[in-house]
Amino acid sequence: MKRLCILILLLGFALTCIAQPVQSATEDSSQALFSAIEKELPVISLMPADSIIYLADRLISIMETKEDSTRMAGVFFDYFSDCPVMGAEAVAVHIADSYFLNGKLEWPDRDSYPALYAFAQFNRSSLLGMSAPTLLMEDINGSPVDVRAVRSPLKVLFFYEDGCATCVRQTPLLVSLLNNYDGDSQLAFFAIYTQSERQQWEKFVRENFDAIDNPKVEVYNLWDPDLESDFQMKYGVLTTPAMFLLDSENTIIGRKLDSAALGQLIDVKDDYRSALLKLLDTVTGELGANEESVVQLTAALFQRSNGDVNAFKTTLYEIFKYYRSIPLRDAQAAAARLANDFILATDASWAEETIAEIRWNLGKMQQNDIGSKAADEILFNKRGARKKMLAGRKPYTVLFFNIAHCNDCRQFKEDLKNASALLKSKKVKVVSVYLSPDRQLWLDDIKKYNNWTHLTDEGPESQLREDYDLVVVPRLYLLDKDKRVIAKDITVQMLCDILENNEQ
Repeated sequence: MKRLCILILLLGFALTCIAQPVQSATEDSSQALFSAIEKELPVISLMPADSIIYLADRLISIMETKEDSTRMAGVFFDYFSDCPVMGAEAVAVHIADSYFLNGKLEWPDRDSYPALYAFAQFNRSSLLGMSAPTLLMEDINGSPVDVRAVRSPLKVLFFYEDGCATCVRQTPLLVSLLNNYDGDSQLAFFAIYTQSERQQWEKFVRENFDAIDNPKVEVYNLWDPDLESDFQMKYGVLTTPAMFLLDSENTIIGRKLDSAALGQLIDVKDDYRSALLKLLDTVTGELGANEESVVQLTAALFQRSNGDVNAFKTTLYEIFKYYRSIPLRDAQAAAARLANDFILATDASWAEETIAEIRWNLGKMQQNDIGSKAADEILFNKRGARKKMLAGRKPYTVLFFNIAHCNDCRQFKEDLKNASALLKSKKVKVVSVYLSPDRQLWLDDIKKYNNWTHLTDEGPESQLREDYDLVVVPRLYLLDKDKRVIAKDITVQMLCDILENNEQ
């Protein structure tokens, strides 16, 4: 870092000297500057791309002659078009677009002009920090897959071919990385075959990607044999392998990666997400999940981002998802406030997929709201008989949505059992709706909590999941005799407090 600062000072001094009247500039001084720049390009490459672009533009603009400007632009293009530093391509694309392709300067070698043009064309749409281009492809079963539409904190795009020696070397390293991944984030892995021989593709998948067995990694095997997606141009896939890492906003946060670099970058992003979730756990534990404390925390984190909404988007999305995943009314209200005030109301360039997801969540949160009549469903009892979920005319009905292997669900069950005297005195009907396929655990529940009505939705295709907000569980609703919602997303203690203070 010290050397970088010194270099910037030296370059500033050089710019000051050259900025004197151009008549005083000599051929020797011009050559000395070119030599100094070329010598320090490896260090310059460590600067942010926008700083390098500023420096390049400044140097090009103050050259004494057009020939020197052309030479300086060429120096920067030649180096950064083949620079190993991730993100350096942005500098070369800028030089190509701003000086040579628009005719402002003449590329000195007409024979290599097509290479200049191709480089800019094949890199312009997939630079670091850009929104990932749309990619619609077909999976190995023939189903269409929209890569951007798959929601995941991190996405890995691996373009490969079976006859590529480097692909063959990198693939087992990549498979090992994904199998051993144990971070907090879910990963979506898109293995994209760039050729058109289906038998070779299926063989490669069987021998390699079928070996990925990690519940935290979702694997998509894709191809585009007719090249309809234009993936080569969009992602600059002139050679293979080519690997990209995208965040939850479909922003390109890694390109030109090998398996080792991918692992390091995932670790960095995962460590940040883990630290953020730990902070949210601590704050929520101390202050609760009420709207004001959540807004204050979000505002404080936003200030630390220097007010850069675009840089803060991934963090803000994670905060929204965190509180959305807590099935209690205060947390749900906080999530809705964040969505409306910090996401939908901002002018940041949020991904269309994120906005659609946020609006979908807000719609779900408003279903069966307080004061509305709860949606009834046709469910099944333990004998498989069809039953209306809201049958009966008890003064109160408690809807308890739960799944197997859920610690919070088990605690709710025990709390409801301990409150059975109050529930009985208030003539409350408890309807436990089981949402898991493990039938034996459900039958065990029926025996243990035999004074409740037990129903199941018989799998994920039920209309129940469309009509109720069951993104997370347990969910507890209290309904009156007309099946209108008195309260939702409450704890058993909240339920008891409402019943004790409510007379019907």
